Formats: sequence, structure tokens, C-alpha cells
Amino acid sequence: MDLLSMPSNTGSLQLVQWPLFLLSSKIYLAIDLAVDCKDTQQDLWSRITRDEYMAYAVQECYYSIEKVLLSLVDGEGKLWVERIFREIKNSIEENSLVMTLNLKKLNLVLSRFTALTGLLIMDETPQLAKGAARAVFELYDVVTHNHLSSELGEQIDTWNILARARNEGRLFSRIEWPRDPDIEQLKRFNLLLKLKDSANNIPKNREARRRLEFFTNSLFMHMPAAKPVSEMMPFWYVFTRT
Repeated sequence: MDLLSMPSNTGSLQLVQWPLFLLSSKIYLAIDLAVDCKDTQQDLWSRITRDEYMAYAVQECYYSIEKVLLSLVDGEGKLWVERIFREIKNSIEENSLVMTLNLKKLNLVLSRFTALTGLLIMDETPQLAKGAARAVFELYDVVTHNHLSSELGEQIDTWNILARARNEGRLFSRIEWPRDPDIEQLKRFNLLLKLKDSANNIPKNREARRRLEFFTNSLFMHMPAAKPVSEMMPFWYVFTRT
């Protein structure tokens, strides 16, 4: 049901959200393209947008990560998130994203974020809160030291504000646990990150797939135009004939 349901699209994300079965595995296909990218950012995006649902999945993933991180952390942690996304947005505008980010580490970053969202969709407990704080710090470590270019990573790593908070143990020490309605959006995002099956295999039951395929294909059948009402056979005539 979660895979087939149509989102309400009334949330805070500034994009259209499609049923998850249409976006199934698209994130991982896009990452494969990025990892193998030897060209420019524009060329990479051109290959991704050849599949419109892959482009939707990438955009939803990007905006969801930004929204989730900004809602989780405060203080120096929020400064780090804002700095990272500011650098990324500037790179996108300058068409230099492939130089700002080490795209070969995208799978590593995604695995850290999947682990984090897997904790956040559960009911908060002191133990889970500690685990989420640790997961955010691990994400910070991977992004800063592996995902960013060496020059930018060093700038952020030696940033006085972050270095002081990190040395004092305050960096990401407190996590703001998501609440309704954010939790539903977070569950959708977690499922999006974990979907690796082909959309052809959703749902898994063959008979369910057959019925859905029959129904969706029928929507594109050629149908003759209906006759005008004045030429239609009246109901009383049909009833009397039967």
C-alpha cells in the first residue's frame, strides 16, 4: 500500500511526489551514473533526466535530506548543514558539482543516511536518541572527510566554530526527534532509500501485478467516440426488448 499510494503533495517539499513504485531503484541507478561520471555536471544531469522518474527521485532525495537534517540539529550542527548545502547549491549554479563532491562516495553517504532514517521512524527512546546522535555524527564524518573535495573538507574540518563544538563534545549531541506530520514524510523517505527492486516486481504477487497491468493498459485503449445523446437508444426501449 505504501508503494502504490499517491502522496497528498501538500507537504513542505517544493516538488511533486509520485507513488514510490514509480521511483523504485531510481536512486541507485542515478548513483551508478554518478559514480561512473567522467564528464561535466551538465552531462550527468542530462543522462539522469532521460528517465523523468529518476530525476524526480534524485530531487526528492536531495530536498528530503536537507529538510531532515535541518529539522534534527541546532546550534553548530545546523551551521554545518547550512554550510554544506550552500556550497552544493553554489557548485550547481557554477556547474562545478563534480569537482566539489567526490561522487564515488555517494553510496557510503546514502548508507549512513539510510541507517539514520531507520532509527528516526521508530518511537523515541533514550537509547535510540543516543544512536541517532551517533548516526548524525558518523554522517558528518563521512561527508566532511570523504564526500567533499579535499580542499573544502579541510576548510570545514578546521572551521573554528565546528572544531570547538566537536572538541567539547557538543556537536550533534542533541537531536530533535521528528513529530507528526514529519514522521510520515520520513517513513516515505526511508522506504525510498531502501527500494532496490525493479518496479516490474512491485507488487510481488503475480496475480496482483497482472490485474494492475490489465487495468493500467486499459486506460490507453482506443475507444470509439460516444454517440450524441439524441441518437442513443432510450432506456425504456432497451427494457421492453429484454
